[in-house]
Amino acid sequence: MTAGRRDLLERSSAFSVRLLRFTAHERRRGLVPQSLLQQALRAGTAIGAHNAEAQSAITRRHLISLRAGALREAREAQYWLHLIDRSNLCADPRDIGWLLGEATELVAILSTSVKRLREMA
Repeated sequence: MTAGRRDLLERSSAFSVRLLRFTAHERRRGLVPQSLLQQALRAGTAIGAHNAEAQSAITRRHLISLRAGALREAREAQYWLHLIDRSNLCADPRDIGWLLGEATELVAILSTSVKRLREMA
């Protein structure tokens, strides 16, 4: 496993953990709609799941499919986090700001990864 792949897996895992803590905290507060928190959590944790599965990709085509899945989930998480951010209902705007920023960076990283993989195929 290359360092870049490992870094992406660790980064998406760290994102998932921070998102989990954020959603748990906001659920207890009860101001952000539960449905938005759940959507963000599902999409955000799926990024890491796709990246973890990509570690065992059987073929390049399979790897592209898994990375593209992670990219779709990252874009979806970015969307839900953007809605939550725009609601101004979060306890600490820095938390949602970090999550939104990290989701945006994951989108950029995964976009580049998918593009390069497709060019090599």
